[in-house]
Amino acid sequence: MSFERLVEKLRDNDVVLWVGAGFSLYAGMPSANTLRDLIINNCTEEEKGYFENQSLSEVASTFVDMRNGSRNELHKILQSAIDIEPKSINAHQLIADIPQINLIVTTNYDKLFEEAYGRDISPIITDSQLPLATKRTQLYKIHGDINVPESIVLTSTDYTNFFRNQNKPLWNKIKTLLAEKTIIFLGYSLSDQNIDFLFENVINDIGSFQKEPYLVAPNLPKHILNRLSQKRINYIDMTGEKFTEKIYEEVKKNS
Repeated sequence: MSFERLVEKLRDNDVVLWVGAGFSLYAGMPSANTLRDLIINNCTEEEKGYFENQSLSEVASTFVDMRNGSRNELHKILQSAIDIEPKSINAHQLIADIPQINLIVTTNYDKLFEEAYGRDISPIITDSQLPLATKRTQLYKIHGDINVPESIVLTSTDYTNFFRNQNKPLWNKIKTLLAEKTIIFLGYSLSDQNIDFLFENVINDIGSFQKEPYLVAPNLPKHILNRLSQKRINYIDMTGEKFTEKIYEEVKKNS
């Protein structure tokens, strides 16, 4: 029933897609673990000893410290992994072909949505770009863009600043969208710190006015399903690619 309800919301133009790194893996984009390993592999043998049991954001922070605060080398590593020719953008193109989806929030740095939509999308990275977002679809890149180095949110300090700056115009706009629309989380797991932050802070602020959110992910274990239920999140057991294929078919069926 969750999927059928969601299709109706899509037909009614009542959704915001919130897209994470897992959705871009099929295109050849790196996972968090892959990025972590790439950064470590660009270190000397002596430096590698400092990274044991560190998360990606911690590894990025340590790496920048080792480079005397310079982020240039870190960005080059990211760019070599992300600013590449994708293997495919089929799933992104299916989303672009659904006119009812015109609001997307992403924590991804890649350009896959821009490539799929062409001129019909307005990427928004900073507050100053909000008045310029006049295209059919608005893409809020809240962790930055690979071609705008200063916008990238990756180190522990970046995340601290990101989570603190919730009163900026860009975040206020996103909070309004979350209060008005149904959120579909795509390409995330509940272990992702961004999702945890959203559920514990932003969505709680919306409170009883919040519409029921959906999480699309394959084969989640029972204890995670219990957690979803406690947070009143609808679960759809599908990969991101399968989900986009099915919603495309369903929405187009009666259009």
